[in-house]
Amino acid sequence: MPEPYNPSPLGNPSLLKRRSWPETQLVKFIGRHTPKCTEVVRILSQGMDQKLTLKTRLLLNMHYLICRWCQRYSEHLRYLRKFSRRFPEQISTLDVFTMPASAKDRIKRKVGESAGKTL
Repeated sequence: MPEPYNPSPLGNPSLLKRRSWPETQLVKFIGRHTPKCTEVVRILSQGMDQKLTLKTRLLLNMHYLICRWCQRYSEHLRYLRKFSRRFPEQISTLDVFTMPASAKDRIKRKVGESAGKTL
């Protein structure tokens, strides 16, 4: 039987941490009315391609109150987007790097080994 969804597990560094009964009830309420973490990841990925609706952005911000990890993930995506937008300006300063054939073979071998373990 799968473990029930816990919107604020132990060790959660979020603003709301279920320290008291009212806070626990608020966390559970927010957890029931906002997307789960896996859904947040999908929504944030969509948000990279198109503007999210106001309702979706509000739900994400509410989710961030109980989940610092999703908030950090969102911050990392924004940072990567900001960096990648500046990257084309810097491309001329980079040296062309090619990976040695021996390194490619090692990577292929390791990927093959790990794929065999997961089957």
